Amino acid sequence: MKNSSKIILAVAALAFFAPAAQAMVAEDVIATVNGKPIMLSEYERQLSPVMSEWAQTDPQALQDPAFVAKLRKSALEQMIDDELLYQESVKKKITVDSHAVDAGIDEIKRRFQVDENGNPVSAQQAEEAFQDQLKQDGLSYTQFRERIKKQVAIRKLIEQEVKSTVTPPDPAAVRAYFDKLKAYIVSGSTLPPEGMNDENAAAFMQIAQQVKGMSAERVRVSRILIRLAPQASDNEKRRAFDAIKQIRDQIETSTESFAQAAQENSEDPASAAHGGDIGYIIRGMSPPAFEKAAFGLPVGQISEPILTPDGYNIIQVEAHLAASPPQFSDFKDQLTKAMMNLELQKKLESYVKSLKETAVIERNLPK
Repeated sequence: MKNSSKIILAVAALAFFAPAAQAMVAEDVIATVNGKPIMLSEYERQLSPVMSEWAQTDPQALQDPAFVAKLRKSALEQMIDDELLYQESVKKKITVDSHAVDAGIDEIKRRFQVDENGNPVSAQQAEEAFQDQLKQDGLSYTQFRERIKKQVAIRKLIEQEVKSTVTPPDPAAVRAYFDKLKAYIVSGSTLPPEGMNDENAAAFMQIAQQVKGMSAERVRVSRILIRLAPQASDNEKRRAFDAIKQIRDQIETSTESFAQAAQENSEDPASAAHGGDIGYIIRGMSPPAFEKAAFGLPVGQISEPILTPDGYNIIQVEAHLAASPPQFSDFKDQLTKAMMNLELQKKLESYVKSLKETAVIERNLPK
């Protein structure tokens, strides 16, 4: 993970919940930035969601001590970067009015308007969940509001000092970037392009995958999932199969739509909230049995139960689009924005580097 991209993510998120600063015992201070301490408790709160994400997506990576050390160091550097940016916003006399803070708080509170399954909750339930989170994180509302204010100040600084210097790329440069993407997709390569640094290569490959996905043969799929544990017994598998089969039979013999059944029964909260819709998939993205059914089903038909590593599924194909060569006109606007974001990332990294060169920073990251 690069510091610059993490800075952008931190600013875009506006704020994170973190424990209130405790009494400054020496061993609890893991870094100072121009005399401002960064507390161990705050650092651990910052690191926790990063580690949790890796534990879910690639737990094997966390078995590598060198990789874990890199994650821990990156988390601290992000906090140092944020502190430097905030201190600079104070020097630049950037002001944050109450309306901007209120908007930031509203953005955070919207996250509590749905439950863990993505279903809407009442205004009272949302407020109670928000207050519970504040208590868990040891924050008073006043402290939370101050954190939002600081993050808004950082965002305003970046907009004023960095983003304002980024201009749209020359149309010829956008066309050249598209041609390079198209050639890369046609080559079928899975290796980073030569002549790019790691950050630019990773962005290029991600954009190439998106362009490929939007021009390859693809199907839009909705699914209903009954989950199974990795080591599920035969009896558990049988119960899951019977449950998914019963849901399928109910849809086929009643007026209930697939979307309604997904909202009521699917154990995939993210897609259930959208009636089971998981968007478009291309070949090679899904487990073989799932992919075979998705590309073989007529639009509107419901599949038989499909066993995948996460459980039993039934799916319905909403649309089936044939492959077509990517056209520059279809991607010009998105590529222009993507290239501007890359330039912003590069300039932001340079800006933070210049702040570090004149700052007094002490690090004491525990082993």
